[in-house]
Amino acid sequence: MDDDTRQFKESNSQEFSDDAIRRFLFGRLSAAEQATFEEYLFTGESLEARVRLAEFDLADDYALERLSAADRKAFEKKFLLSAERTRQLKVSTALRDRFASTTTVAAPAPKGATASISERLRFLFGLNQRAWRLAFGVAILVVLVGMVWLWVKEPRIKEGIKAGIFNRRAPVPAPSAPRMAEHSNNASSIPEHRITPLAMPPHEPTASPVILSVDLMPDAPRDHAQIPLIDLPKGEHDIVRLQLALKPNQTGTFRAELLTINDQSVFIAQSLLSAGRDSGKIAFNVPAALLKTGDYRVSLSRADDGSKRSVASYYFRVR
Repeated sequence: MDDDTRQFKESNSQEFSDDAIRRFLFGRLSAAEQATFEEYLFTGESLEARVRLAEFDLADDYALERLSAADRKAFEKKFLLSAERTRQLKVSTALRDRFASTTTVAAPAPKGATASISERLRFLFGLNQRAWRLAFGVAILVVLVGMVWLWVKEPRIKEGIKAGIFNRRAPVPAPSAPRMAEHSNNASSIPEHRITPLAMPPHEPTASPVILSVDLMPDAPRDHAQIPLIDLPKGEHDIVRLQLALKPNQTGTFRAELLTINDQSVFIAQSLLSAGRDSGKIAFNVPAALLKTGDYRVSLSRADDGSKRSVASYYFRVR
């Protein structure tokens, strides 16, 4: 007996086998082996965890009728000794009843055989039943078809969205000018449609511009009392006509330049002719829009002798 105990310790000094754990749960270890196993069970956490898992497996095997007759008797006599193990058996039985088919009873595993993990998963999810296998297969097929459809359609969907966002309406070509139909001597030719242009609405007559005439004397005093005052007309196309009186015996061609009082040029009139020898005048028009409030000077010079020397100056004020 001591030799068996020593051999049991040596063979399980590092880790107990699943067979040794199963024999322990069935109460098939000798007294010495039982004492050795319990000693390791109380001191090693890993062995305790393995025993707990083996208890669940054993309860499942009993509920699913995968134990031999001898193991079933040992299970009922040696295993079901605590309320905890009895509760484990009830849980395993409830799971078996939950997933068992109402019409088809799953074939029990071979007596004494230990079910693999895949077999337990198949039983847990009902894959050992035809209806469940068919439903599971159909679900997988639907998922695969959906993935293939998305893989094929996704580029087209993206292109459709891009086309809807970024595609712009093509510009409508402008209508071509109406073309007159060319008459042919062939009577069978189809007459070409002529487009008659719409009559334009009659334009309203434009109001005549207001012309304000101002007489200016040469070399008149620049004091405020004698300088001519001008009230500008308000129209956009109105005109101020400046009539410059010439000194006696001044004839020929003249050039008139309108300047501000600070000698900034505003308007220039070229090739002005005098009206007479004794009381000649020179007149030229200035757009009223060019004039602002302030003092102005008109410099008159000869344009026919090339000297461009000033012969007279005229002053006026705009208010």
